Amino acid sequence: MMATRRSWMAWIEAIAIPVVALALSFLWHPQNPLFLDESFPWLWLAPTLVALRYGVTPGLLAVLILMTSLHWISEPSGEWLPAFTGLTILTLICGEYSDIWTSRRRRSEARTGILEERMTRLTDDLYVAQISQERLEQNLIYKPISLRSALQELKQNAIISGGLFNKELGEQFLYLLNQTCGVQSAGIYIKSDHHTPLEAAKIGNMGPFQPADPVYISAIERQESRSLVDLGPTQAEHYLATYLFDDIQHHQQVILAVSDISFFSLDEDNIRVIGVIFRYFCNHNLAIEKSLDILLKWPDCPDDFAVELTILTELSTQYHVKSMLLVYTLNPDEHSGTLSRYLCTLCRGLDIVWQYTTEKSVRILFLLPFSGAASIEGHMARVSLEMKDRFGEGWLTHCTSICDYTVGGKNPAALLHTILSAERAP
Repeated sequence: MMATRRSWMAWIEAIAIPVVALALSFLWHPQNPLFLDESFPWLWLAPTLVALRYGVTPGLLAVLILMTSLHWISEPSGEWLPAFTGLTILTLICGEYSDIWTSRRRRSEARTGILEERMTRLTDDLYVAQISQERLEQNLIYKPISLRSALQELKQNAIISGGLFNKELGEQFLYLLNQTCGVQSAGIYIKSDHHTPLEAAKIGNMGPFQPADPVYISAIERQESRSLVDLGPTQAEHYLATYLFDDIQHHQQVILAVSDISFFSLDEDNIRVIGVIFRYFCNHNLAIEKSLDILLKWPDCPDDFAVELTILTELSTQYHVKSMLLVYTLNPDEHSGTLSRYLCTLCRGLDIVWQYTTEKSVRILFLLPFSGAASIEGHMARVSLEMKDRFGEGWLTHCTSICDYTVGGKNPAALLHTILSAERAP
């Protein structure tokens, strides 16, 4: 919707700017409104500005609007044809510069966006692992539940539901919060546009949604998660905490409202943990929905690998951002386990690795974001040097092939099918 609005604004301004400029020139300089006899044609700034801002086509539209003024002027002073020819060339140059600059800016924004998304996922993963270990140590005697194992079960159910948020999945998530964070009463709500949030799932004695609750109002005003820790205990009415997650993919907002937490779990750290788990859960659902076709065909494929491959394919299609897949194939002999484990540790930076094992071969897939032929050569040289230092020259006898593939042009699942053929991991 926002992109459509920006597109309309471009055409509206492409018409409005030259029309306003013409009107002002007729008022200011009525004897020669086109400034053809002046030392500098000031009216030419209007289409130049449009071309620099919106590109070639809107700029040419602005030129055509200026040319319509020739029908209003009976005998325009000066030679208008060379002047408008120069204006057209200037507009084309400015528009081409604008298009190239816009394309580069979009590519940069796309790369920055994927880096920020990966950083957020990595931060959430590490924090979830930390609190999972702490809760397991604290509760192992009387409540033997692991947060990581519970989230893994949620992942499987999310794959079954196609990554779509439903009542069963929401209730299972709320039960997880009950077991790990002491949440007694909570509800998950979906808000679209400016409509009242609709209930998706709840646990405990949650009544109807309370849009006038101070904690909820504060969260909506600031567009961030809020709790009584931020507002103070005097603001307590219905909710102890309200967590927000913007689902841009579906143009909606997911809201977690918590109205009751057990006394021994009611502390600032636990309230923050609930927010992290909620964001992790929502991000995970969106990731599964994006890469569902891959996860259904290859259940052992790491989530990060599937999601990143899907995102990089979209970037390649939309912005021509190049990424590569490098595949090492090993013989499934007694040395393959040691070789593959060490090979998987050699990923650097943004690389993501997936070990795919069948009865006939062991494949190590390296996904190299934002890379080309030079990155492939550098990666292979570094891996070859590391493997030779560790296992000697003989490691190449166990490696049957090294192949590279360009991400994009093919559906991600189709690309993996081409690489892995029709085999399935045992």
